[in-house]
Amino acid sequence: MRERSPSAILMVVGTAVLLVLLLTPVLLALFTLIVSREFFFNYLLTAELGLVACIGALSLTIGTMTRRMDATLLFIFLPLMLCTLFALMVLRDPSPVLSGFMLVLYNLSLVGLTFHGIKSLRD
Repeated sequence: MRERSPSAILMVVGTAVLLVLLLTPVLLALFTLIVSREFFFNYLLTAELGLVACIGALSLTIGTMTRRMDATLLFIFLPLMLCTLFALMVLRDPSPVLSGFMLVLYNLSLVGLTFHGIKSLRD
């Protein structure tokens, strides 16, 4: 069995945290559908758990930097995630179109970071 370096473990943890964060609204919707027979999809849950996303992204960043891997996707999606999360948290009473657009950008950046983690772990 081959040994895992701490940086590889950090990358696995960061990728797993981001993947679970992306699946959380779907899993919660399935759980509420089974338990209460009502469909409830909380599309804001990924933004509400922004601290968890930051922890996963930090773990992924540290793992990528210590392994000296290609970080192009990381440097594209990490600032996008942080800026959109900050804007979602700070703006007071934004228009529904603006908040929806920022939420879509935030979730796409989470998908991009997760894709970076999976791609980096395969290399």
